[in-house]
Amino acid sequence: MARRVEVSPFDRAYEGVLEYIDSHDLKEGDRLPSERELCVALNVSRTTLRSALAQLSAHFLVECRPGAGNFVRPQHPIIHLDDLSGFSEVVAKIGKTAQARVLSNDIVPCPAPVAPLLGLSEGEPVFRLRRVRGIEDEVACLQTSYVFARACPGIEDIDFAQASLAETMRTRYGMDAAHTSITVTVVRAGAEDAAALEIPKNSLVFFERGRRTNANGAPVEYTETLYIPERIGVVCTTVFERPGNSGDSLREGA
Repeated sequence: MARRVEVSPFDRAYEGVLEYIDSHDLKEGDRLPSERELCVALNVSRTTLRSALAQLSAHFLVECRPGAGNFVRPQHPIIHLDDLSGFSEVVAKIGKTAQARVLSNDIVPCPAPVAPLLGLSEGEPVFRLRRVRGIEDEVACLQTSYVFARACPGIEDIDFAQASLAETMRTRYGMDAAHTSITVTVVRAGAEDAAALEIPKNSLVFFERGRRTNANGAPVEYTETLYIPERIGVVCTTVFERPGNSGDSLREGA
């Protein structure tokens, strides 16, 4: 005899909200029913519903506006920390086009903090690319990338407002990234960075440091990126292995 599987109230609320959005063909910016109506429709308590809405908000699916209600959130790209996809690929996944505006692209002496991350000595020549990246016409992040200049002759002459740095490294210079190491913190944007991002000074932003290496562990690129949280999400997936329960996962949004 098949055993009945009970769905937890949280899962019923979480999946129920998603099903409501789909079945009622709600679009970006549309308002969900009141919490009282959703509680009745999904047969859950208000505490459970609010927990589900908070999780949906963390996953960038619903926007909770205090005093106004809950709304279908405009679709934004999500950076997965366990994914090697570049910014353009992440934006393309939601059917939008990535844009780039180059602030500077030049050969400079390698800064002291960057040198060990690229396996170089301080002062060795590196190519530094500084770009504002956008989604359609909306600024989303400020990215500064460093690569070893001697391994990439002529790289400073490439138009990276159009070209992908990762693709150029792979196809033109044979430097393909196989692994990435990323750390993400929350910082306040300084005056220069805030101006480039077109946000107020001291706004909170995600600060990502990323080091990409090839299959042999040799450094390919080091990147520092500031993301505007309201326009792009950061998600980490952690998999817990348990005896007899392999593959359980916990996904967290930032």
